[in-house]
Amino acid sequence: MRNFVASIVLFLSVGGVYGKDFQIEGELEFELRKFLHNSSYGAARKNYVSISSLIEFGIYDDNDKHALIVKAFARADSGDSRRSHGDLREAKYRYVNGDFELTLGVDKVFWGVAEFVHLVDIINQTDFVESVDGEEKLGQTMVRASYVSPIGTFTGFFMPEFKPRNFSGSDGRPNGNFLVDTRREFYQSSDGRNHDDFAFRYNSSFDVWDLGLSYFNGTSREPLLIKKNLIANLIVPYYPQREQFSIDLQATLDSWLLKLEALKQIERTESVDRLVAGFEYTYYGIFDSFSDLGVVVEYMWDERKLEAPNLFNDDLGIGLRWTANDVNSTTLLAGAIYDLETSSVALSFEAERRLSNQLKFSLEARFQVNVDKQDSILYSLRNEDFLRLQATYYF
Repeated sequence: MRNFVASIVLFLSVGGVYGKDFQIEGELEFELRKFLHNSSYGAARKNYVSISSLIEFGIYDDNDKHALIVKAFARADSGDSRRSHGDLREAKYRYVNGDFELTLGVDKVFWGVAEFVHLVDIINQTDFVESVDGEEKLGQTMVRASYVSPIGTFTGFFMPEFKPRNFSGSDGRPNGNFLVDTRREFYQSSDGRNHDDFAFRYNSSFDVWDLGLSYFNGTSREPLLIKKNLIANLIVPYYPQREQFSIDLQATLDSWLLKLEALKQIERTESVDRLVAGFEYTYYGIFDSFSDLGVVVEYMWDERKLEAPNLFNDDLGIGLRWTANDVNSTTLLAGAIYDLETSSVALSFEAERRLSNQLKFSLEARFQVNVDKQDSILYSLRNEDFLRLQATYYF
């Protein structure tokens, strides 16, 4: 199927956009990560240096009906063998004709409105070795067709190929007191990675509301981590089949953003309800300056509570986002997630600033505080506090 899609992409792109507008751009990033404590497992170190690059090129015809777009990512890490990896974030042919749009190839799709956890976002697999917050995604092979009607946009997805989640090795971090053996991953479906997944989405805007309704049927992007060797602390990822019905809703009321993501998922005959709800309020021009301050409050809930195989099951997230609105695009984001059952706290801080049009510096810090043993996932990561410094050059 991969070769079939690639052949269609090449054929249609050459026939549709050959000799038209060609654009290329990219970024080169140097990264330093420093962990504050010794690792709980393996030969992982405290300091890591890496370099990554993202290259994007596109070919477009004069009337924007046809386009071929490729985004290729690669990273080389000094200490984490599994973090040295590459991925096609996008490699797609796009055809647009009025209200109809067709995409063939590898693409990235985002669903949702929440800040702390993107609950309903299920199309793309998380690139877990790139970022622990779930913001970075792997490319997904798909056929996507969209139609814009007077009552909203209808989109269908066919996904013939699955990408498993990546994890740090024994020499990489962050990790817990175990090693995830990705070579022994297994699936509920006998088709494994070749199971055909389907999804459908409707989204629309009316008055102050932005609404998304979604349906997914296929291999879950969230693996269950199964203990296979208690002595060596080896964990094997298991990917069940999932059926998911979800809604994401946002209301814009002057300085207020009201947000909701909710879903019902069915895995292994078990039906589970999950949601995240909250608001963001923005103070514009604070202290008679050009800068803005946003306050984010969200509640995350999973009906399984402490039995849930995820971090966010009965938690309150509070964040502050400061935007300078200056020519250097200076921003600061600080957040805290408080577990209402165990009182465990996860803290994060992010800052970035451009020194020029081509150069940007970013700083990230993450800490765990007062972690309770009942919070098993976070407790395994209690020694994984770290600082990350990035310098990115755009060309």
